[in-house]
Amino acid sequence: MRLKTTPEDFRVRELLEWNEVPDGDFIVHRLHKEKLSTPEALTLLARDGNVDRGKIAYAGLKDRQAVTEQFVTIERQAVTLSLPNLKVTPVGATDRAITSKQSAGNAFTIVIRDLRPTEAAALRRSLPSLVATGFPNYFDDQRFGSLRHGQGFPMLSVLYGDFERALQQLVAEPSPVAISGDVKLKKALQLRWGDWEACARIARGPAYEPLFRHLIDRPRDFRGALEFVPLRLRVIHAFAYQSYLWNRALSGMLRGGVHGAQRLRISTVAGDLLAWKYLSPEREEKLKAMRTPLFGIDGDGGSPAFQKAMIHEMRAAELRRRDFVEHEVPGMIWKEEQRDAFIKPRDVDPVRIEPDDLHEGRVKATLRFSLPRGAYATMLIKRLFAPSWYSRPIDRDRDRDEPRAPRARARARTRDLSTRSVVRYDNDDDPFQD
Repeated sequence: MRLKTTPEDFRVRELLEWNEVPDGDFIVHRLHKEKLSTPEALTLLARDGNVDRGKIAYAGLKDRQAVTEQFVTIERQAVTLSLPNLKVTPVGATDRAITSKQSAGNAFTIVIRDLRPTEAAALRRSLPSLVATGFPNYFDDQRFGSLRHGQGFPMLSVLYGDFERALQQLVAEPSPVAISGDVKLKKALQLRWGDWEACARIARGPAYEPLFRHLIDRPRDFRGALEFVPLRLRVIHAFAYQSYLWNRALSGMLRGGVHGAQRLRISTVAGDLLAWKYLSPEREEKLKAMRTPLFGIDGDGGSPAFQKAMIHEMRAAELRRRDFVEHEVPGMIWKEEQRDAFIKPRDVDPVRIEPDDLHEGRVKATLRFSLPRGAYATMLIKRLFAPSWYSRPIDRDRDRDEPRAPRARARARTRDLSTRSVVRYDNDDDPFQD
């Protein structure tokens, strides 16, 4: 199975609603891009369209390796732009800058290539149950780039109070898979770590100079140095670990309500997660009604079953409530935010199966569907191909509650957090029951 073989294989169209105000100060533009991230596209728009970047607002980020269509507003300015991989067209006006709250989700057209006919047939058989009973709204691998690039979770190091380790993970942990010049820089910083004068000579530019200048003046103030890491990077890494815990808590909770042959296994870079093949209408309604928020010390933790599962994950990670207060770093602060555990695709077309023009002897499948904001189309694909939970031997160390480890030992395992245990429920501890 192959996704995103070409950008045209993954098409995303933003579903956005705005109040049309003909004489409004905010001009709505359709932004059509290819092989560009949303920030990269906005940089081109600001430069080639002669627009103040601060006057551009958007509702959400879209994939780089895709053909995407989304909307932006520009204050008091209409811009038409046609570049090889970016087209911008005015389509209306409104009285305020658009925000993510106006997004109704995204419509997807996805081509899955290099399929054996039997795989395509299994996909076609799997789609009706997914449409009928939905799937868990997990965060997918895109959220966990820090694991793929060998950084682990810097946010976990922050919560442990190991600010030096967090800083190393962020600026001096070379990726085993990337091939950019940034890898060479990080290797050089890793070798010279602690010699701040040498690091300052190696790493130049606004992203590094203030950081190492701070360490030259205050050699052991790693907490203060973290504040010089670009804010966007700190926020991304904070969200990554928060999302990881949410995934693990939801998967653990579902084990109490999804049994036997209904259990499916979804594999991610951050570990295996449980999904269902079929969910009864009664259990679907209970799951939809649950409050399952991302963890933040400002909230109540959501519904009791989910709260219990999250507490288990926090204990497995040896995190204490006071860690979030005593080890606070600006930009790496969690707020409780509701995320629905249950999701159903909308506007689903029948699967189209045809010969794959890029892989001889194989077929390709074209899917069309819509998802709410924040849901991952790649997770829907994984659910379609998900095997039985019992289709391969289960690592017994992962299938039982692991003993509590010293925090120092837990710090050493931050690179391989997929081995965290999941919640074990007794038969009478079903989260779907009242």
